[in-house]
Amino acid sequence: MRAHAVRPPGRAALLALAVLLFALALAPASAASAHAVLLGTDPADGAALNEAPATVTLSFNEPVRPIEDGTVLVDGTGTERTLTATTRDDDVIIELPADLGEDRYYVNWRVVSADDHPIAGVLAFTVGDPPAGAAPAPPSEPEDTVPLPLAAATALHYVGLLVFAGLLFFRIVIARGARRGRPRHRLLRAGAAAAITGAALAVPLGALDIAGLPFGRITDTGSWAGLVEPAPLIVLALTAVGVLTAYAAFTRGPRTRVALVAVAAAVAAPVLVGHSMAFGERWLMIAADLVHLATGAIWTGGLAGLLIALRWRASDAAENARIVARFSAWAGYAVAVLGASGLVMALSIHRTWDGLFATDHGRALIVKLALVAVALALAAWNRFRLVPAVADAGARRAGLARLRRILTVEAAVVTAVAVLTGLLVNLSPAVEKPPPAAVLPLGGVTSVHEELGDGGIEAHLTPGLMGENTVMLTLTDAEGLPFQPLEAPTVSAFLPEDDFGPVNAQVHDLELGKYHCVVDLPLAGEWELTVQTRLSEFESVTTTMTVEVG
Repeated sequence: MRAHAVRPPGRAALLALAVLLFALALAPASAASAHAVLLGTDPADGAALNEAPATVTLSFNEPVRPIEDGTVLVDGTGTERTLTATTRDDDVIIELPADLGEDRYYVNWRVVSADDHPIAGVLAFTVGDPPAGAAPAPPSEPEDTVPLPLAAATALHYVGLLVFAGLLFFRIVIARGARRGRPRHRLLRAGAAAAITGAALAVPLGALDIAGLPFGRITDTGSWAGLVEPAPLIVLALTAVGVLTAYAAFTRGPRTRVALVAVAAAVAAPVLVGHSMAFGERWLMIAADLVHLATGAIWTGGLAGLLIALRWRASDAAENARIVARFSAWAGYAVAVLGASGLVMALSIHRTWDGLFATDHGRALIVKLALVAVALALAAWNRFRLVPAVADAGARRAGLARLRRILTVEAAVVTAVAVLTGLLVNLSPAVEKPPPAAVLPLGGVTSVHEELGDGGIEAHLTPGLMGENTVMLTLTDAEGLPFQPLEAPTVSAFLPEDDFGPVNAQVHDLELGKYHCVVDLPLAGEWELTVQTRLSEFESVTTTMTVEVG
């Protein structure tokens, strides 16, 4: 079948699309939340009760799904019991055993939000007068978790898919009529293999992440098979069928229309597991994500195809010049729409500066935008300085050589952008665990001093043993005088090695710049004690110290 000439879309149409997407991004957000947030509990965290409650209620700002066997009750002796959790509207109802006596209890819960990110926490309460000295047993040895392998699998899927789809588009549309070569077919096969492998690995790794299980349990299919979500399976099916169908149609036909339709289905697949399904106006996010993926593929795969053409047919300068001119036209429009669609998603996900600068997702997005800016600068240099040189028959060979060198750098930067795009899918815009600032000794009175804006914060914790611990906070300004923040600080504790927490504490004012709270640390290990202080309307500082509890 003969490939038909396809021209790039008109400037007016693309400009209108970019302006429309940007305007819609500035519209008020819908009721869909950026991330599920715990609004309250019944009983309250840290409550002292005369009688044991029949249930515990967790209230969220949107519907969530409890994880099977993901809710555990721990008593003062360390005995664990798995609880049953059900949902009612935006609430999670946890049934407690009927035989709870006077003791200290911790409900360790885990749910999944609408964007398929797991959320966990601990609710502590006491019944009657707990036995003196009661404390849970130490946890088992920590194991590696799966966020990094899951992010790597997703990045592999994205890079392979964008290279495959873009290279196919390059061959059918941009380099139409040019001779085919084995290098391009080898890269097509490599892209297809990477895309399918990444999508396949994301299925078990995603289930392990939801369950909070370590990476070492991936061979224990019984522990995660029941937690596999439908969306990753659909993504795998669309990727495999779309990529294989497109490859067969292109190499054995060539049936170009079938190949383009099949690869379009594969490129659309990642939308099912991205943030598009849970943020802002869903239809707008899905549309922007689809456009973002498609234009990203044209740019990424097109660069790969152009580099292969320039290297494989280096002697055919006239044909290479024609291909460069076609790619330059398509890439210019693709980059404009790519930027507009990316801005739409960024504004829909992060509607405040705090969300952009204070989260792992936001910081990774900033790095991605910086890399895109570098790639855009290289592309602009190619478009306005080197492409005209290539068009000049007298300077064509030298221009192509310089263009090839710049394109190699641009392709490396764009590949890094594609990797970051895959990583962003697995970062929650609302989750951040600050790194520890200091390690405190075991037991006794422990203290640490950290910077707090221009001043400082001093924290004392005692006794540093399992059970209730008292935290005393002192805030000072640049001159060492007591400092009163805009609001009282918040204190929470998290045990990374056992994925236990966060355990929130109720902070009380003592006097100017001084606060205290009591926090339950029920398990032995290195706890991260996080203090968040709001210095002003626009500045919030997070300080984290690590205390070893025995």
